[in-house]
Amino acid sequence: MAFERMKESAKRGLATGRARMDETRAQRQREKLLYELGRTSYAEHAGHATPEAVSSKLRAVDDFEQSLREKQEWQARDIMHPGAECVDQDETVASAARKMRDLGVGSLPICGVDDRLHGIITDRDIVVRCIAEGQEPGQVKVRDLSLGELVWVDADAGVNEVLHQMEDHQVKRLPVIENHRLVGMISESDLARNLDDHRLAEFVGKVYATP
Repeated sequence: MAFERMKESAKRGLATGRARMDETRAQRQREKLLYELGRTSYAEHAGHATPEAVSSKLRAVDDFEQSLREKQEWQARDIMHPGAECVDQDETVASAARKMRDLGVGSLPICGVDDRLHGIITDRDIVVRCIAEGQEPGQVKVRDLSLGELVWVDADAGVNEVLHQMEDHQVKRLPVIENHRLVGMISESDLARNLDDHRLAEFVGKVYATP
């Protein structure tokens, strides 16, 4: 029990540290916009800028502040793709591979009849742990490859937690769970639609970084 409490305390400390880093990054962006606004205002007084230019900078600051407030309140459920396609744990690896091909994805969540998440199977699992081992994909069950740590996020988790989970585990698709059941998936395309370019580039750099 003491060990578990220590682990939970460490996790909370890590989450707090990351939140502070995100706040620092946002503060730097805010300061940059305010700096540009100050330069434009000075130029107007000096006769080198128009009132329209100043108004434009003010709007940029306001828009940034509003966007920042909204994104800080986003949860996993707000950016996920609902109704994730699953593969049954008793299906064959060949069936899972065909489903990946048809959906154009490189991994699929493994679910039971109760829609509960049992694992993840990836295209790499199929190649390395089935084909390369000389096994027949049409005979091996998906459940036989669903090993390793299961990474997921709660539907109420903040977007920062989503990013940190994906970055820490270098995964490109993250299952979203609510009441112990799979309710959606978050993929790179979901992040691309909802993140600013800077944060998206940071995510890509971490997830695709070689060990």
